[in-house]
Amino acid sequence: MREGHTLSEFPLEQVELACTKCERRGVLSKAKLLEQYGPSIALPDLLVKLAHCPKHGNYSDWCGAYYVALARGKPNEPR
Repeated sequence: MREGHTLSEFPLEQVELACTKCERRGVLSKAKLLEQYGPSIALPDLLVKLAHCPKHGNYSDWCGAYYVALARGKPNEPR
C-alpha cells in the first residue's frame, strides 16, 4: 500500500514551504533534502519534519504547513 508521493517525485529542484497559520515561509534545495532524508521519504512525512510545528498532531488546531508548488495545482508553472 502506497502512503503518498515521495521526495524523488517532487517536480521541482527547489522545495518551497509556507504556513497558512504562522506565515512562515522557506525554500530548500531538493538535492540537499534528498541527501538528508533519502528519495523514498513520503512528502507528508517530510513536511512534518521540516515544519517543526508544535501543532503537529493537534486535531483541534492543526499545523497549516504546505508545499507551495503543489497547492497551486500546476507545479511546473512559474508564479
